[in-house]
Amino acid sequence: MQRPTTVERVLSSLLESPGQTDTSLRRAVFDRVRLRNGKVPENLLVLLGRIADQPWAVNDEDISQALAAGYSEDQLFELILAAATGAGVRRLDAGLRAMEEAE
Repeated sequence: MQRPTTVERVLSSLLESPGQTDTSLRRAVFDRVRLRNGKVPENLLVLLGRIADQPWAVNDEDISQALAAGYSEDQLFELILAAATGAGVRRLDAGLRAMEEAE
């Protein structure tokens, strides 16, 4: 099964439109490219990892550290959205694969 067209449009807007962060960084965060590839700055890994895997564990200190590292609220919004959307799309894709296998 393929992702719905509306999902693809949202992803295109999130990952390809101009913003406060570079599109390559948003894509790296969405795709979970890690520091070993030099794509996601080390000072964002904890925050964005929690957003993707344990959003309930994100706390004020995580955000404060990212702001103190020099990221603006707009930049953090875009990156947090990319991390959360990436996690959601991976789960959607897994569900679509499971449905396809069940048919």
